[in-house]
Amino acid sequence: MNRKILLEFELKGKEFMENKTGFRVCWMLLVLGAWFVSPALAKDVVIKEPPASLSKQYPPESKESKWLDIMHKMSGHFGGVFINMGQKDWPNAEKHAQGLADVYEDASKLVPEWKDYFDVKAAKDFVSVVKTHDPAEISKASKLVGKTCGKCHDDNLVAVWTRYHWPSVENIKLEDPIDEKEVEYGKYMHVLSNAFKGVRVNFGDGKNDIALKAAKDFKKRYMELKSTCSKCHTHPGVKQFFVGEDVSKALDAMEAELATDKPNPGVIWKNVGIVGQEGCKKCHLTHRSYVIFRDVWEEEAEAKK
Repeated sequence: MNRKILLEFELKGKEFMENKTGFRVCWMLLVLGAWFVSPALAKDVVIKEPPASLSKQYPPESKESKWLDIMHKMSGHFGGVFINMGQKDWPNAEKHAQGLADVYEDASKLVPEWKDYFDVKAAKDFVSVVKTHDPAEISKASKLVGKTCGKCHDDNLVAVWTRYHWPSVENIKLEDPIDEKEVEYGKYMHVLSNAFKGVRVNFGDGKNDIALKAAKDFKKRYMELKSTCSKCHTHPGVKQFFVGEDVSKALDAMEAELATDKPNPGVIWKNVGIVGQEGCKKCHLTHRSYVIFRDVWEEEAEAKK
């Protein structure tokens, strides 16, 4: 049975759970961009893999991210209409309206599977309405165009981000500093998780010597994560985001306390919390959802073979 990923946008907060049909993520929808307005309504959106034809607009099939450039052009032209309208600069408002219509029509031809999202007539009518210099009518006409943008974004934005802007971790491998073996990223994360549990469980059970060894192994494995950051990021400072000074100090403090004759539980659990909150949790909140989405697509593709 194919698994589906559902995103349910609610105003009440966040909830993440897994069931037999997939993953339901409850979160607040943040609309990036001021050029269209989409109402925040509770609904289910299926995150399905973008059509293959879109790949022609992104590397490696294209030297540049052409589709993203087109989106930026449309956004700039749409916003340009209203910025110039506010300044009563009608020649430039009309110029941007025509620019929007031209780029909009070009975009409608690039991804055949998405042709129904576009209303080229509405875009062309918008040009005519802008020429009336009537703000009320312009606002009314803009909503017809903006509605098509919002619908496409609601259905596809997260999927496009995931597919074309988020590299697959399956291509990342690490050398386990304890076993000295090359390990796939996913398996390494399981090993790392079990190492962290080894610290917490053994200390909680009063086996301090075993907890100390587990802490030393966990620290080495955790700090090795720095090598994975450069697989996707070129700026050296990115290594400090989740494997930074706060986490490093907490690991040192935890190991030092476990090495004493009578480790202070307060010190141990405080530093366990720092590692979990500042390192593991923040990294997972940033990366894990996208990894889950890609994993589901890959499983579905494998099932079709």
